Parts: sequence; C-alpha cells; structure tokens
Amino acid sequence: MELPARLQGLGVRGPHHHPRPAPFSDPGPVRAAHDPVRAREFAEAFGTVDEVLEEVQSAPAAEPMALATRQDLDFIRVGCWGNVLAISDPSLADNGTARPVRGQATALRDRYPGARIVGSAHVDCGETHAEDVIIVPGVPLLHSEGWPGEEPWTLTGDLQAVLDALGITPEVLEEEDVELSDDPRYSDWEGLSRLALGRYDPWGRADLLTSVFRVRHTESATALMEEIWLPDV
Repeated sequence: MELPARLQGLGVRGPHHHPRPAPFSDPGPVRAAHDPVRAREFAEAFGTVDEVLEEVQSAPAAEPMALATRQDLDFIRVGCWGNVLAISDPSLADNGTARPVRGQATALRDRYPGARIVGSAHVDCGETHAEDVIIVPGVPLLHSEGWPGEEPWTLTGDLQAVLDALGITPEVLEEEDVELSDDPRYSDWEGLSRLALGRYDPWGRADLLTSVFRVRHTESATALMEEIWLPDV
C-alpha cells in the first residue's frame, strides 16, 4: 500500500523551556548536542502520543521523513539541543477540521510559558492546506489556517505585535522573500514561521541529529491521520 506523496512540511517547532538557559537567550545559532533522553521525555508527554514504543534510530534534521506505508505514520522525530526542541509528527497534518497544530502549540505554551513556540504544517490534499502558529511570550497567539487563495481563512492574533516582538521589519521580510499580504489567503505564513525561529530553526540542518521514535498515537490523532493520509482505504 502506497500513501499519496502529499507532505510538504510539518512540525511543531520551538524551544524547550528549561531553567538553565532562558529560551533564545544565547545570541548564536543552535550549538548543543542532541539529548536523546530529554527528547524521549518530551515525546512521551506530547499530546498526540499515547506511548513511545521504541527509539529506532537517529537521523539528521535535514533528512525528510519517509511516508510510503501505513506503518510510516507511527514514527515521529524529536530533537533536543540545549534550550531548543523540535518535533515532527504526521498526526499534525490537517484538512481544516481539527487544527492540531494550534491545539498542541497551546498545550506547549501552558507547559513552557516562557518559550517561543512555532508550529507549521502544510499538506497537499489535492490543494494545499496550511496551518501555522507563532507564540511569543507576552504577545497574543498568532494562528493562521486555511487553503491558500481560498475562502474561508482563519487568522487570529496580532500580526504586527508578533513582528515587533521578533524584530521582523519590512526590510527583513523583503530580504528573506517573505510576502505578507493584506489578504491572509495570499501571505507566506510558512515563511513567517521560519523567520520566527530565525537561526534557531533546526529543520534542514544536516549537522543536527534527531531521535526517531515508533509510537502509538492517541485514538483522536490516529483517526485524523487515517482521514488525511488514507482517505481511500
């Protein structure tokens, strides 16, 4: 059985709020070595995971997730590098019915109130469905969700407050080729999510390792994955 190749990119991405360093307090990029013990602890507590069954291997953050069979949906990736933590989980993909990125990002905000948390899931369901969340301490949650170029579109929060808090100026947006339109359906929310992490974005980094876990997802997460990834089975 072959799954349709519909994944563009997904993952809740953000720092691990830890008492040693404050999130993003260090001015440089990610330098710490991957901590598989803390990564497993985070995976075990993540809202879509019922149980971590085993750690099967490590993989560079730049290596794409394999999604060829039903069994591939049981694997997630977690990286933990000092005060930066990232997770990629196929159960975060959506078609506008469940908004799992917002749900999990909000749960992480409650657990780590001092962390900057960025979630992004863009999935091709014939047309592309996009969901992005940016959480900056002291600023209302920014949530964008919908089908680019189509109505309806969900946008909540204060975009300008987020840009100001992150120091993202019009010049930065132009330099990084990230377009923010007055019409949210035509804005590059995935690009903005990337800018929100800046040099702390681990995805695409061949020098950073992640842990690959085989998990049993929760019933609700499993049902959503079957709806998104296996609609004709």
